[in-house]
Amino acid sequence: MVSKKQLIESEAFSNDATSKLLGFEYQKLIALEKCLDAKPNERIWIECRGDVANKDTSMEIKHHSSNHNITSNSIDVWKTLKNYITEINITQTFTNLILHTTSSIPNSSIFFDWNRLAIAEKRRKVLSHTPSATIKSYHETIVQCSEENLKLILGRFEIISNQPKIEELWENLTKHSALIIVPLNLRNQAIQELHGYITKQAISNPNMWQIDINDFQRDMRHSISKFTTDKIPFPFVSKDSVQSKKNGELIFIQKMKDIKLKKKSQEIAISDYFRAQKTQITMLSSSPTLKDNLERYDNNIERDLENEKSSTSYDLLESDINTEKADKESRDLYFRCIRKPETAITGVADVQKYYKDGRIHHIIDEGAFEWKYREDDI
Repeated sequence: MVSKKQLIESEAFSNDATSKLLGFEYQKLIALEKCLDAKPNERIWIECRGDVANKDTSMEIKHHSSNHNITSNSIDVWKTLKNYITEINITQTFTNLILHTTSSIPNSSIFFDWNRLAIAEKRRKVLSHTPSATIKSYHETIVQCSEENLKLILGRFEIISNQPKIEELWENLTKHSALIIVPLNLRNQAIQELHGYITKQAISNPNMWQIDINDFQRDMRHSISKFTTDKIPFPFVSKDSVQSKKNGELIFIQKMKDIKLKKKSQEIAISDYFRAQKTQITMLSSSPTLKDNLERYDNNIERDLENEKSSTSYDLLESDINTEKADKESRDLYFRCIRKPETAITGVADVQKYYKDGRIHHIIDEGAFEWKYREDDI
């Protein structure tokens, strides 16, 4: 039996993991905002010259989902200052050192009205502060810093507080002037695509996560163009973004087993099925008027399946039913249908093959069609 303590610890771990994930996604959204604001020939760095940086400014990003205050012993500030001192060779190359935070600064904090203080006053407050145990090691590093370096850091260090949390930041990005030509109902998709571009750059060069603004702007023009046509862009869903149910819950898997299709084909079918479901939900959320078009698309697929099955049935006899010959014809039927190229959905651009294949499996799951030949098919 799980103890109350274990449940609390598990919940705390889950909450901590979620908080860290949101903080990282928030950081990427800040980077995206900097990319949208940047001028040609600039670069944006992520996780290698601070959380987010450009040529002049290094930013540390702190996101808190709930209300949070920067107190005199706030680890967010002291750890940031300690990092600037530890990385002084990098720190000194920036004109501005920014702590970007969703937190507020109460007037009881030594960091209240920080940005208006003179360097000497900042230094006095920092050095004279009696640290709590939590920040003691950070404070010791700062106290041991040379006067010259500490003045350099404090003179460039600002705290930008009360910044929008992740939900508000996302909403603000949908209103960015760079997206003004995108219809309002498609801007969330546009942000998702640009957000994905930021992530992709880390995959392309894990040793130096940076965004070349010329490349970003060129890619953005291409991405945005898909959202400005009369057709809505196809909302691509990756394999990794869907989780499959147990095979036993899926009728179409049993129908595949009936004709002895291999496990690999079943796994691909499951992935396509759930990707197509998620894609359809996204399309209907962004454009509910597509409902009739999507139904017609499914109806056309069902008719094509029936025609394909009927054309092959002429090569079979009633005596072939439930034999290997019939099963082979069924497997051949399956692969002919799956190998067919994707067809267009009215009002949707660039439909992907997995959607067509996923809807085939949906039709079978609904009981409207099956691969195996029966007597009434002959």
